[in-house]
Amino acid sequence: MFYKNNYDYDMMYPDEESDCLECNSDNLYQPPNFAHDYVDDYDYLEIHNSETFLQILKNCVFTSIDATSNFSTLFIANILLRLLTQFVPSRAYHLVSILTGIFIINYYAAESLFLMSVYTVISYICLCVPRKYQRGIEMLAISLFTILICEYSMDPASWHRIRGIIMIAAMKAVSISLDSKNNRNFSFNIWEYIAYIFSPLTCIFGPWMSFCNYKAITSGTVERKLTIRQIIVLWLGDLGVALKNFIVALIFLSISNCFAQWFIPNYISDGKWSTAYGDALSFRSSHYFICYVSSTVLSLGGVTSLIHPPTSTPTESISSTMTPATITRPIDIELPRSLVQVVISWNVPMHTWLKSYIFRPSINHVGKFNAVILTYLASSLLHGLNFQIAAVLLSLGLYTYIEFKLRNHLAKTFNACIGSRRCYLSSVSSLKSIIGFCGGTECRYQLNSKNSIKVLLTNIGFSLLAVFHLAYLGLMFDTSELQETGYNYLHTIEKWSQLGFASHLIALSTYIIYYLIT
Repeated sequence: MFYKNNYDYDMMYPDEESDCLECNSDNLYQPPNFAHDYVDDYDYLEIHNSETFLQILKNCVFTSIDATSNFSTLFIANILLRLLTQFVPSRAYHLVSILTGIFIINYYAAESLFLMSVYTVISYICLCVPRKYQRGIEMLAISLFTILICEYSMDPASWHRIRGIIMIAAMKAVSISLDSKNNRNFSFNIWEYIAYIFSPLTCIFGPWMSFCNYKAITSGTVERKLTIRQIIVLWLGDLGVALKNFIVALIFLSISNCFAQWFIPNYISDGKWSTAYGDALSFRSSHYFICYVSSTVLSLGGVTSLIHPPTSTPTESISSTMTPATITRPIDIELPRSLVQVVISWNVPMHTWLKSYIFRPSINHVGKFNAVILTYLASSLLHGLNFQIAAVLLSLGLYTYIEFKLRNHLAKTFNACIGSRRCYLSSVSSLKSIIGFCGGTECRYQLNSKNSIKVLLTNIGFSLLAVFHLAYLGLMFDTSELQETGYNYLHTIEKWSQLGFASHLIALSTYIIYYLIT
């Protein structure tokens, strides 16, 4: 997600069919499995619609917010580490970063420290193999094997708590392995590698960060060229961004724990679909909470000011609010134009990693379709081959593919702006993108929402369909006791059967319509 001058910015967005295909298996990624674990610590309270707003504030919101004080150790550690970049040489900094990362992991997830240490040693040995003997898949194979061994040998509750931490470490190792193989000028030493894996910026909540961007942050070269006044302004700016991100995180925490069901009016709150939407909203809000906590850490570590994305090309411009610390875009998920937009915006770094290191390297060897399958398999295995996550990923992948093909066919047939991706050339708000509010020189279609009510209604209809699918798929991640150890296949089938497998049947009907008209 973090960009340097040589970064291929278009990899974040679907600009062609192959990009959309790759999105299929992207991202129901829970930034590292603390998405529910930390929320669980706040003692989820069942909120009834009969309670007033003030009662919910007193009984739930303030209690939840108070529990976030546990993050202070992580925040302070990264602030102090950033200060050290001004005064210590690079080698000393990496050592301090390693020690800080070990402390942070031991503080928040002690059971993962030994496994992280063993994995780091094994992965570094793999990286030391001469390039002529490397085939590019060794690190991925070792990483997936490690995850699968843990999946079937560790206590389910313990593995569920640390799975995200190991997944982030695996993503880092795979990326540095392929980068070093493909770029002969790419170099690193053992201290840099260990510091990269154990970086306190990303070792707990993620997200994945490229090694080059990690070095850009830790080198301190930018700040050393500035005056004291400029450094103060830079730091105040980062602190402001961090504060904003943390406030947003607390808002989403409150929604997840306290307001998800309360928002639903009494007269519809007893329906199974309203309950499904409330549970799905709670899950999505917990995901946003963790993502914004992670963004807070990144901002405190200097990511916001020390890494700058290059100017995007017109067709790649998605959001004028994108920053180097952006991990998720909730508005694009809650008010989506399409499911394609959802899978990209759910976790931008995960999307970028899968596209950079799984889909694109494999497409030349196995073709587009098989590359999509491999990407899906890699994503599922990184999550530990959990049936629930795999089922949701596969369903979302199929839905996205069907929607993309159908909408693109309709857009070409009727010369109308109803495709699954945005057609405008300049950045506009998410709400305008939902209704396809584009026209004139910014839209390549004859019909759009400015001159055709049918186009407007069609885009709104697909938006509502995407919201429906998200409610159905997100129902799997409820607040039952099973989440402590991970959900099994019976839980998944039972939840979907309660809704009559409606979403899958609608997706099948959509595909039949596409098949008949092409």
